[in-house]
Amino acid sequence: MSQQSIERATRVLGLFTFEHPSWRVSDIAKTLDLAIGTTHGIVKALANSDYLAQDPATKEYKLGLKLMELGSLQSATYELNRKAATPVTYLAQHSNTIGRVGVLYHNAILTTLSTDHQEWHPSSYIGPTVPAYCTGMGRAILSQLPMRELVEHLATVQLLPYTPKTLTDPVELHEEISATRERGYSLVFGETLIHLNTIGAPVLGVDGKVIGAISVSGTSDIIGPETDITSFANRLLDVASEISVQMGYRAQPKFVDEI
Repeated sequence: MSQQSIERATRVLGLFTFEHPSWRVSDIAKTLDLAIGTTHGIVKALANSDYLAQDPATKEYKLGLKLMELGSLQSATYELNRKAATPVTYLAQHSNTIGRVGVLYHNAILTTLSTDHQEWHPSSYIGPTVPAYCTGMGRAILSQLPMRELVEHLATVQLLPYTPKTLTDPVELHEEISATRERGYSLVFGETLIHLNTIGAPVLGVDGKVIGAISVSGTSDIIGPETDITSFANRLLDVASEISVQMGYRAQPKFVDEI
């Protein structure tokens, strides 16, 4: 297979999203500005390898089981997930919250692991990628970026109001991210889903740079103004620190100047 064919195949797969999970060959061709014959050949090749599957009734194509197999393999073998799975799951189970692990990917947060296996739960419909500016993991990661990268990120993304509580003012966002940096953890109350509050903490790597984040989410009776946020956050920070060490991070010793 030529490089051009591979690139076209990846463009086809890239069309499938939560908002648009199925496609007709003609619509794929029109969207990617490809000839119908060329598109049909690519789609057929992907379907023959189970990367796509055709619905017999509608004739539309959806993502195939091979991608689910590869996704499960990637999730299970991804190093950050392997290091974070046990402590994050333990914390989530013992605090009646939803635990998540994520990384910054293409200016959004890609959730690589979640303890929420209730498919009916509203949080399941956010999708595998969520905005960074209004999520716990996102702000935890953004708080660790150099100022230039943070400014570039906020200038690149569209600050949409997911709920009435979503911070979309750049000045207010900068202030909140600065506060996150100072206290070490993020607080997001009802900004992505109105009923869900989140605490997030960054995970650091070998070079001391942020490589991802973890978070716990719950309703206001679990994480809210009337609960012990500081104690909860300290438990999350302990877990993030443990995972960071497992990922190779070593904190530099701090010395107090002699008087």
